Amino acid sequence: MEIALPKGKRPVFTIFGGVVFGALLAGAGPQIPNIFDRPSCGETVMKAVSSEKPVNGAYNCFDSDMQQGLNSAGIDSDGAFATRVAKNGTYHYLHKTEDGGYVYEYDRPQSPHNRWQAAVSALKKRNLAAMWEEVTGETQRSTSKVYTFYFDGDGKITAVL
Repeated sequence: MEIALPKGKRPVFTIFGGVVFGALLAGAGPQIPNIFDRPSCGETVMKAVSSEKPVNGAYNCFDSDMQQGLNSAGIDSDGAFATRVAKNGTYHYLHKTEDGGYVYEYDRPQSPHNRWQAAVSALKKRNLAAMWEEVTGETQRSTSKVYTFYFDGDGKITAVL
């Protein structure tokens, strides 16, 4: 019995594409249910925390008790939230806790610069170690904070730890 194998480069690309797709599916597959499970206010508030520009709806994402606490700190709107709380940085969702909290990590660079431009510059100099440090953000000397949000039935934030 002979099996005719196609000749040329197309099967190699098909196999390579299948391997890449399988790796993406294995890596991203477990995260798909988490994407649909998260309340939108968590993302809205983290966008507001990580940008110095006002983000519409951030203040309204807090329940009335939390808003009273924010008011006592002089935060009564999205603009005031941006002025008093926000600093440019990046954030990403980590996981959901067993007690129903949603955990986000926020990184704020202490030495901010355009890391992609610096990575290209290091690559042109053939310095792969420096390029990798730029891509991973090590050269920005970020400080990290972890926030856990708890929500009520309406999707409003009731507690931040």
